[in-house]
Amino acid sequence: MKRILLLPCLLIMAAVTWAQGPYNSGDYYKNADGKKGAALKTALCGIIYNRNENSYDALWNIFKKTDKRIDENGKTLYNKDGDSLVWDMYSNKRDYIFVKDQAGNYSNEGDKYNREHSFPKSWFGDKNGSSVAGHDIHHIFPTDGSVNGKRSNHPFGETNGEEYKSANGFSKLGACTYSGYTGTVFEPNDLYKGDFARTYFYMVTCYEEQLPTWYKNYASSFPGLKATIDGSTYPSFQRWQLNMLMTWAANDQVSYKEYYRNIAAYGEQKNRNPYIDYPGLEQYIWGSMTDEAFSYDDYQVPENYTVYIPGDDPGPGPVDPPGPSGDGNVYQRVTKADDLEVGAGYIIVCDSKNTAMAEQGTNIRNSVSLTTTNGAVTTEVNKSGKPYELTLGTSNGKYTLYDETGKVYLALTSSDNKLHTATTTTATSAQWTITFSGNNAVIKNVKYTDYSIYYNAGSPRFACYKSSSNQTAVQLYKRQPVSTGITTEATFPVDKAKPNTIIYDLQGRKVGTTVNGTPHLKKGVYIMSGRKVIAN
Repeated sequence: MKRILLLPCLLIMAAVTWAQGPYNSGDYYKNADGKKGAALKTALCGIIYNRNENSYDALWNIFKKTDKRIDENGKTLYNKDGDSLVWDMYSNKRDYIFVKDQAGNYSNEGDKYNREHSFPKSWFGDKNGSSVAGHDIHHIFPTDGSVNGKRSNHPFGETNGEEYKSANGFSKLGACTYSGYTGTVFEPNDLYKGDFARTYFYMVTCYEEQLPTWYKNYASSFPGLKATIDGSTYPSFQRWQLNMLMTWAANDQVSYKEYYRNIAAYGEQKNRNPYIDYPGLEQYIWGSMTDEAFSYDDYQVPENYTVYIPGDDPGPGPVDPPGPSGDGNVYQRVTKADDLEVGAGYIIVCDSKNTAMAEQGTNIRNSVSLTTTNGAVTTEVNKSGKPYELTLGTSNGKYTLYDETGKVYLALTSSDNKLHTATTTTATSAQWTITFSGNNAVIKNVKYTDYSIYYNAGSPRFACYKSSSNQTAVQLYKRQPVSTGITTEATFPVDKAKPNTIIYDLQGRKVGTTVNGTPHLKKGVYIMSGRKVIAN
């Protein structure tokens, strides 16, 4: 998946008021007004269960509206051939094209996409998608067919992935490492854990009355169902699953992907997911606010939750690359040694293959997809929400490349086609020379001088090779700070802050936005509306 390099928004909101419901929902949720805890969940069930039904086969066309790649303003993104692309949350191996790559025969990851019931249909006895839940668009997503098959009907969980990892370690299957369950689980990528948590909150709410029957009829046959729900209408979840999903929802909050998908789903099915419309709503039903009355048009957002405002991206997601002074982290190609700056952040890229160096693999570096426009690139972020960035340093007159997330330096510790790591720069194996040949960066190891970093498209991976034969040259991109037209003000100009104003740190990373004119930030120096400002 292509991801703009934006750090998760740190803006914390204590209260937000809507007139007649959020996101043009009017009085859709009015019948839940004033309810608390279990009663609120039941009231929401009565609202969202009513919908227009579409057939299971109709989902293929509905996906074109609900699951196409879009930017933060809802604009459709296209590949170079003008095709709209499938938003796959299980794999980032390739970009699927609607219809052309749907279903059919597949045996490997990257072959085809199909229809994934994130809440497996075997758990409610549906073999062909004919039941109401079997074709409910709110929990059915287009996903890589092979990874979908690996997931099978295992519950969501957290795992080391000893049984299976999809390309680039994006999704994993293995023994559960989350306290309370030890069976086999499927772990989606961190980028979408909140999406799936809110999907599961929707499912146990919308189908509250069916949960006891599902449990009675199918829990003994499907351990995944038994591990997920408890057979009751409330709290509905097994304790470990609820705790995990609540954490996932808090750590990966509502994004523009979910916002626009919810709107598109409502257009097709005429019901909504309230956990997207009301960020943190799960706290009113299972968490810290069960004694608080829900207000559909004066909703009090739980502490530490962020309301998504259309046009503002609170977390990573695919968008058109911004210009050098756009939102978030922007990287531009370096083509001469004079542009190398010690202490600056860089990413290693293979332009011709639309990929960038990512996290450490087994003696190599994995790759992630990217988009390049006018010399600026955007790419995926890591599990911490940060770019796969290397900090340029020096040691004995040579360059070092430090991975802040892994706390290691790039190194080559043997004379072979590998790319290792080191914890210090004292050995020449962790030192590099960097020169340029046209747009290409020649990053050569100091100890093994015959070896340079290339991209191996056949594997795919970033590693070291003696020659460019059968390998692809790499480029070096430097992060560009936001600095144009900055003046200094002594204190944060709360009275001058307009709603939805983007706030950056001094390295050009987006760290928040203003809401109703009032920013909430830790002490420090920031950039806002072209001014350097101080929060104290």
